[in-house]
Amino acid sequence: MIPRSLRVAAGAASLLLMAGCAGNATPSSSGSGSTGPIVVGASMALSGQINLASTLAGYQMKINEINKAGGLDVGGAKRKIQLKVLDNRGDTSTMLQQVRTLVLNDGASALLGSCCQENIDMEAQADALKVPLVEVDLPVELLPPGKGYTWDAFQSLADAAHQLYQIAGTISTNKKTLIVTDNDAQGISTAKLWTQLGQQAGFTAASTKAVPTGTTDFSNVIASGKSSGAQILIASMTPPDCFAMWKQMKALAYTPKLAIGLQCAQTPGWGSLGSLGNGTLVVVNWTKTAGLPYTAQVIKEYGAKFPSLTDLASVAGGYHAADILLAAIKQAGSDHPQAINKAMGTVRITSALGLNSFKNNKSITPTYLGQWENGGIAQVWPTKGAVPLKPLSGLK
Repeated sequence: MIPRSLRVAAGAASLLLMAGCAGNATPSSSGSGSTGPIVVGASMALSGQINLASTLAGYQMKINEINKAGGLDVGGAKRKIQLKVLDNRGDTSTMLQQVRTLVLNDGASALLGSCCQENIDMEAQADALKVPLVEVDLPVELLPPGKGYTWDAFQSLADAAHQLYQIAGTISTNKKTLIVTDNDAQGISTAKLWTQLGQQAGFTAASTKAVPTGTTDFSNVIASGKSSGAQILIASMTPPDCFAMWKQMKALAYTPKLAIGLQCAQTPGWGSLGSLGNGTLVVVNWTKTAGLPYTAQVIKEYGAKFPSLTDLASVAGGYHAADILLAAIKQAGSDHPQAINKAMGTVRITSALGLNSFKNNKSITPTYLGQWENGGIAQVWPTKGAVPLKPLSGLK
């Protein structure tokens, strides 16, 4: 469920990026009386298997917009925003150390998140350092209880499940599902939630499988889907694992009438499956046809660089997170982390992913279902009237 670009990058060295900086200005000191730039930090995966360049572009888009206007109004003074980003290459230990460096050495007043499991792991650091952290790319149900310094603005797993079961009700199936997830805590929680919500909607989890990341042989999983008669496939795994399973489904003649890739199908690489990937449903938090704010601006600025819908959705997500954080800084009238964190809970703005309004540090953004068609994604749900925006093709 967590929309991201996965690419193999050439370099693995630590990368430092600064967006919207004012020359060689040093980080500001805390307090509303300062006029120097306010430092915002982020430790992100920008090389290796996961590349969050599109999310970073969204952060930069919003910060550049503010800086070009002369800066952010903070306590009556215009302050530039200095974004410092470190590439953690998807390594948790590196990320944890980088967060400390950004706050303790670089003077970051607040943090912007990474993706997925890293967002979960980053929460403890934000709590320990007492610095506000704004995240997207983590379903709100997966944010663990913390000390109140992490703010998650993203989709709800429950909303995605409700939509999947609604759309499944528009076609003829036996309402039996095969649920396949990674065997980590996130995967197990996802399977449990989707099973429960499926039961409420009249669907039965005929088979549930949890597999280790890196699994290459899915013959037993596919056999269980066939023997149980499951006509709906729900898969939440890393992209390489899903790629392997979809190829083996074709070889073993397992053709569910409906299939969704909660995590894997959100990468542009899904199009490399060709016809095997066609008809696969995907959960997205933004589409060109959803009518969300700033859609035209996102497309104009990054449509050529990021032609994939999932990448553009990540740009919108990054813009949304940065917009929330900057609104909190402005509302606080200070760059002091405690003041920003206190203001965060009252931030109510409409940005690139819709209305933001936190409750228990979580703000639920809209959810849409798309369908892969010849290398692209078309929105199929929510409906207009009584039919999906596009007809469901199913797997072939």
